[in-house]
Amino acid sequence: MSSLPMSLSVVVPCFDEERRIGTSLALLCATLERMGLDAWEVLVVNDASIDGTASIVETFAAAHPQVRLEVASGGKGKGAAVRTGVMLARCDAVLVVDADLAGDLGVVPQMCHRLATADAIIGSRLLPGAIVEPARSVGRRGAALIFRTAVRLMTPLRVSDPQCGFKLFRRDLVQTHIAQTQTSGYAYEIELLLRLTNAGAVIEEIPVTWREGRDSKVRVVRDGLGMLAEVWSARRRAGQAG
Repeated sequence: MSSLPMSLSVVVPCFDEERRIGTSLALLCATLERMGLDAWEVLVVNDASIDGTASIVETFAAAHPQVRLEVASGGKGKGAAVRTGVMLARCDAVLVVDADLAGDLGVVPQMCHRLATADAIIGSRLLPGAIVEPARSVGRRGAALIFRTAVRLMTPLRVSDPQCGFKLFRRDLVQTHIAQTQTSGYAYEIELLLRLTNAGAVIEEIPVTWREGRDSKVRVVRDGLGMLAEVWSARRRAGQAG
């Protein structure tokens, strides 16, 4: 990979990820080493896990000083974990990824280069060129379609896949706006992207290769209904009501 004259913080929110976090960290660190960055760090944010996630990360971090284990604060949920990690990031740019690394890391250098003319680069599983393997279940595709439709109807946000867990931000800008977010659950991204949009941030999308495991913790019906309620709340919190 060509050298990238920038530093990169990677935020990994975690809840009960003992089965895969060790493998994911090894792959992530190897990828970051090859990118030729000026500096990098990985912040694993423990979101009240009750399994062995924290001890596995601590053991890994003891041998890899660029990896840190942090504890989510300000609420329970993915949004609180990501907010905690982003606020603690110290590098030029912040990449947020899921613990299973479903998004192919091979696109990260391209995302970093595009950050020269944009404030945020959002991964998309829906743009031409995106690959999803294996295909998502009918239930998950249906729930995702309902969610995206609700986002378009309730908000002015116009990104194709707002909940793709693969996003890169300029640190200075994202820290300013994520500090103001109040959504702690899965729909935190809607509030954050709305706040960035309101501030005039340049947001670009990029197609990604996505390999999602079958053991996702998202419960289609219960979490889907909760996320719809959170979209409405996020809209109001970001100043879109009226």
